[in-house]
Amino acid sequence: MKLALAPMQDVTDLAFMRTLQRIQSLPDLFITAYFRSTPTTCALAEANLRCIDENETGVPMLAQLAGSESGALLRDAEMLLKRPGVAGINLNAGCPSPLVNRHGAGAGLLRDLPRFRCILRDLRQLLPAGTFSVKCRLGWENADAEFPGILDSLCAASPDAVGIHARTRRQLYGGAPRFTFVKQAVTTLPCPVWANGDLNSVEQAHTCLVQTGAAGLMLGRGAVRNPYLFRQLRGGPAPTPDEMRQYYRILLEETGRVLLHKRTEKGHCNRMKKYLAFCYPDFSPEQEYALRRCTSTSDMWRILEHGIV
Repeated sequence: MKLALAPMQDVTDLAFMRTLQRIQSLPDLFITAYFRSTPTTCALAEANLRCIDENETGVPMLAQLAGSESGALLRDAEMLLKRPGVAGINLNAGCPSPLVNRHGAGAGLLRDLPRFRCILRDLRQLLPAGTFSVKCRLGWENADAEFPGILDSLCAASPDAVGIHARTRRQLYGGAPRFTFVKQAVTTLPCPVWANGDLNSVEQAHTCLVQTGAAGLMLGRGAVRNPYLFRQLRGGPAPTPDEMRQYYRILLEETGRVLLHKRTEKGHCNRMKKYLAFCYPDFSPEQEYALRRCTSTSDMWRILEHGIV
């Protein structure tokens, strides 16, 4: 079973990856948040480059690209693959952001299967064996009508692995993921398939694996809420309350290590809130209210460590 950290913009960043290393709960694979490819430029986001250049964990790193123009994607894939620390290229065909989709990128690629098919073909021709993967959704709006064509396009390109978020773009992150389609992909595609979508516990992950036969899992929001999930899926214990406090302390330290050279303390707190947004269900309403309004790291840590509002 392959375990990957699903890419989440401004969340699964260098600080979070370093935190996973320090708590000894690492996945088998990291994927950067997307680099945006256009005909005129590749948005070489500093945060994404730091994930590559300063990855001290030993975990292989895939560089993810989002774009809708084959030439731009080929240019940037070739450039990134030459960068030390990049183990492969991942094509983003799943991001539901309207800003990304209005340019035909991310899940927007699934609205134009001929274009999607050409991009897949061109990237496959460029990228060496073992270095090309795709992350996609079940379609734009109707999985029953759209997913068979998506599978045909993927089969024709023969990527080395495919991660499938078991929702359509229309669903965004709501509604139940439909893992029967992941099973369909497993039985159709000649490459390993990784399942993604609301895998927030060991029980959900194991059920998904049994139902789909997937070769691996991509964990995002569930891993931010419980970063020990990777450890648990390898047979390790569930986190204790002390270990969860340790997680918050280390994450606070690592975000400061990455950010404080250019951000104020308030900015540091605001970045922490991007992670804590997935953890608020574990706090009381009063604690959540106080954490959302923190502008001081000392106040934030007092709540995280002792629950004091």
